[in-house]
Amino acid sequence: MTVPSDQPAPSSGNDARAADRARLGTTLAGQVRHSIETLIGRAAVERGLASREQVIMAFEELKQLPKEERASKFAEVFVRRGVLSEEQIETLRAWVRDDAAGGAGPDPSGSSMVAAAAVSTEPVIPGYRFVRKLGAGAMGTVVLARQESLDRLVAIKLLPPKFARDPLYIDRFFKEGKAAARLNDPNIVAAYDVGRAPNGMYYFVMEYIDGDTVFDRIQAKRRIPEADALRIARQAASALSHAHAKGFIHRDVKPKNLMINKAGVVKLADLGLARAGDDATAASEEKGKIFGTPYYISPEQIRAQPVTPATDIYGLGATLYHMVTGRVPFEGTTPKEVMHKHLKDQPVPPDQVAESLSGGISMIIEMMLAKDPRERYHSTDHLIEDLDLVAAGESPVHARPKLDAPGGGVASIEGPLDSDLQIASVPRGPGLLATPAGIAIAVLLALSLAANGVMLLLLLRR
Repeated sequence: MTVPSDQPAPSSGNDARAADRARLGTTLAGQVRHSIETLIGRAAVERGLASREQVIMAFEELKQLPKEERASKFAEVFVRRGVLSEEQIETLRAWVRDDAAGGAGPDPSGSSMVAAAAVSTEPVIPGYRFVRKLGAGAMGTVVLARQESLDRLVAIKLLPPKFARDPLYIDRFFKEGKAAARLNDPNIVAAYDVGRAPNGMYYFVMEYIDGDTVFDRIQAKRRIPEADALRIARQAASALSHAHAKGFIHRDVKPKNLMINKAGVVKLADLGLARAGDDATAASEEKGKIFGTPYYISPEQIRAQPVTPATDIYGLGATLYHMVTGRVPFEGTTPKEVMHKHLKDQPVPPDQVAESLSGGISMIIEMMLAKDPRERYHSTDHLIEDLDLVAAGESPVHARPKLDAPGGGVASIEGPLDSDLQIASVPRGPGLLATPAGIAIAVLLALSLAANGVMLLLLLRR
């Protein structure tokens, strides 16, 4: 019986499993050794998509072909024999291609090792049994693994080999783990461990989120309904509030870094760019460098100026804009063009892009996207207060309609303004003229104006 890949193998079956793997490795040796096809065959077996016997027989058939034809005939043979479907082959190929493409030779920290780790269930990192690859990006490959000591699923981020020899990236990798470990909030992905495996692989173990990301939902639905977007933004703001209280600025808030589990709980992820606000050494090392994602980056990051909690509020504002309108605040053909617009252009008001949006959420987003950090929310607490009010059908108390007075002309309100918002901008309680003192002042002013008018007429007659 095949042991599921996400369950630890019984000790009584370890010898048989090792023998099976050795047999498969021996069979494959010499014809497609160290190739992507080898990794695909191994991954198919370990995920229960095919039996070892099926894979071995398929490779035996490939062995009868000229060496130069084996790779091109791989899919044809596996599909014809019913071992894998074309879709399964492409899925497995995608899992291993990014890392395996650059791996060559016996490099102990090379790409082939990362690719093998991503598809192997053997404990490459002591205490963890890999299940499958979850994804890959510029800063690392993430795999699903089972922590054997606690019998729980975790996500492990592996530092790419090209960065594993760079002290700067290694330092940043460890800082990410340590920063996450200092944050303990239900809306932040929890950190469990960070270190270097005996094989030289740098790893960061964190909470596994069984769900999707805000980016996935935007891709699926184009626009996220306002009520749902408010709930997501509210939880993200709560996570940022905790991080800011601990002295950390995330610096890369975006849809892909907001994960949502099956219970609907939002988890802020990827603290790879997070930095303590008072870290003078890091600030000096990063002077003149731009960090962030162009579609969601703040103007001060583009100018390489000091970052503050307002920086994260801008990133969340750009993310919220994307959620409710289905498009990013600024688009361009190059990152430079997009960042230039963040510096110089005003985004189209959200409720002009999606007319069903309330004026309240539009005012919140516009305040979050203010060019000057001083004009944004003073804290995430104020932002949360406004998000809660708008979610309850009320008007925000911190955000106000955006006034635009180009050239010193008369200011005009951008976007539709409903009656609730107009009321919100009027001070609460009775106006001055509604009080006895106000009435008396008004009468005196009227008499004074009348007397001045009479004197002016007398002077003109002279």
